[in-house]
Amino acid sequence: MSILKIFVPEAGLGESCDWAVHEADTVRSGSSLWAALPQANQIVLILAASRVLLTHVYLPAVNPAKLREILAFAVEDKLLTEPENVHTVAAPRAQNGETAVAIIDKVWLRQQIAHLHQYAIHAEQMLAETLLPRLENKAWSMVWKGQGGFIRIGLHAGFVVDGGDSHTPPMALISALDEARAANTAPACLLIYLTAGASAPFWSTALDIAIEQRGSWAWQSAETDAAATLNLLQGEFAPPRKSRTWTKQWRPAFAVLGLIAAVHFLATFGDWVRLRQEENRLQSAMVSTFKQTFPEAVAIVDPALQMRRNLSELQHSRGIADSSDFIPLLAQIAPRLHEGHIQTLRYAQDKLQLDLILKDSAQLESLREQLQTPALHTEIDTPSATPAGIKVHISLGMKLATQADTQ
Repeated sequence: MSILKIFVPEAGLGESCDWAVHEADTVRSGSSLWAALPQANQIVLILAASRVLLTHVYLPAVNPAKLREILAFAVEDKLLTEPENVHTVAAPRAQNGETAVAIIDKVWLRQQIAHLHQYAIHAEQMLAETLLPRLENKAWSMVWKGQGGFIRIGLHAGFVVDGGDSHTPPMALISALDEARAANTAPACLLIYLTAGASAPFWSTALDIAIEQRGSWAWQSAETDAAATLNLLQGEFAPPRKSRTWTKQWRPAFAVLGLIAAVHFLATFGDWVRLRQEENRLQSAMVSTFKQTFPEAVAIVDPALQMRRNLSELQHSRGIADSSDFIPLLAQIAPRLHEGHIQTLRYAQDKLQLDLILKDSAQLESLREQLQTPALHTEIDTPSATPAGIKVHISLGMKLATQADTQ
């Protein structure tokens, strides 16, 4: 699992970007044009601390859909603009209702996302750099840039500071410490991370707090697990579900399956065309044979059926019985009816219909098997019980020659 982190500066994205790739236990970083970015399974955006306002509000216990509706208005008193101009996301709500929120300018954020989409980059997370410095017990973690910086004071809490120098701490830091002392939440130590070119500050006396140096600051190697619980890519900026990275791994397999499906379709379609042509050829041959045999015929709809009927009429005109006539048909089925007692017998429209009384269901099954012949078309209705046994209605007729031949 590889993760590509891209830094989004305060001024916004440009023609190139700073990046870092985490893969296994290694981290490699660099700066390049968008077309030269390394590939990774997941993309995470690290947003400059000055672009995000972190605060907290007290919210009621509501479902996520309702929370999205009220969130921007819940922080209205902390804004210098209208609620509809900002994008606001919330961390998990505490039991007492206190909820950490992150606020960012909506128009600016939309511009950055659009810039990334130009290069087919779809991130899954956008995290505030403010929440990346490591937290230690009873300490605040500060990233000092030589003049200004940002400070992480809790799991989802932090703020940006301006001004100050190596000997004079920023006013925002002094005010924050005074408020924390008044609330009995002041840290015992201030941990300092230095950016490139920044000098270590000497504020211990001015702030009346211990200061410890933690070396150089590098967002590229910072842990992001805690910050990920306040992901800015939510709501209208949430990544589409279909852009899951696992699809990239399966693309070759999908391509092979698609090729197999295409070949199968073409082969099946080819067989269908061939069989259709053969059907048309046979149909044309039957029509031609029928016309040669009966040239006086005008309308030809079903040559096989019409041929059979015409032949039957010719047989009848010369005193020759047809297989579907009463006597030949009765002769066909009489040997098979010895087990039952015929109650009624009717003949009409080339069909023999009879009501038969059988002793039991075993006789019915035996009769059903005997009547299943290639030459006979048999219909047996649902039997009914009578005092004499089982009564069943049977309809029998001769199959067309073409039907019998195909079975």
